[in-house]
Amino acid sequence: MRSFLNPFQRKRATETEEAPSTTKSKRPTKASAKAATESDEPIAKKAKANGAIAPPVQDPAMYSDQRFQTFFQTYADPDDPKVMGTDGIQRLFEEADLSLETLPPFLLAWICKASDFAAFRLDEWQKLKELQIDTPQKLKAAITDLENALYSDIPISDEGSSKPKKGSSASAGGASYNKEPLRRAVSNPQKGFKDFYVFCFGLMKKQESRVMEMELATAAWSVVLQPKYPIIEQLLAFIAEHPKFKSVNKDLWGMTHEFCVALEEKSLANWDDEESWPSLLDDFVAWEKKRTGVDSQGD
Repeated sequence: MRSFLNPFQRKRATETEEAPSTTKSKRPTKASAKAATESDEPIAKKAKANGAIAPPVQDPAMYSDQRFQTFFQTYADPDDPKVMGTDGIQRLFEEADLSLETLPPFLLAWICKASDFAAFRLDEWQKLKELQIDTPQKLKAAITDLENALYSDIPISDEGSSKPKKGSSASAGGASYNKEPLRRAVSNPQKGFKDFYVFCFGLMKKQESRVMEMELATAAWSVVLQPKYPIIEQLLAFIAEHPKFKSVNKDLWGMTHEFCVALEEKSLANWDDEESWPSLLDDFVAWEKKRTGVDSQGD
């Protein structure tokens, strides 16, 4: 099995090399995910340490505006309370029991329309308010629903929770949130996935650049495309054998998704070599046909 550098780690390492941070977040003691979702006490304590006003202890199954405001500050950089940096994101994902090595960070960035893969600004985080997400457990529920909708075609239903009203009780476990915004975003799953995929290009590339370096692109493809389109595994193997391909522009990024969709409708044996595709994809088709013996079968 081929191994790729985790996109979150890769982007963090790249930014550290190019612009080392002059400040370092102080990492408080970890609170367990169970404790963080059973009551407001861990959030209140950590928020107080970061200078935020701790809310009174409330049932986490009930949405609270005050808890929502504290939620961000719990993981914000102590030196910049309007930014949640990589240390805070890692702590949040640990307590929400979400993986930084797979889709969740991409999905959260899409929900927030974040401009930086490895940091969230307070104004971006406000998009979670419409979803009424004020605990790590609710965040996990929303990310799981979105991933299932985009990658397994499982509709976001009201089963297990309904749109919670402020101050009203939610479902058992405290994971209820307002699902309507996500349901609208993926009402057309194909369009929803395309919107998410296109967003990831701007998220992952360097802000001042028009292209994404190939090492980062392959890492992102392995996470964002491969779970939905298995042919990506072979495309990545091809790229690894052909280092002449150095970067990916927006056109190639988008066409790679269209290529995957086209292959679902017809096999390589029926592939039209006269169609216009980026050279990387044309070369891959020729390589894959030779590797699988499609050409020797007379197409």
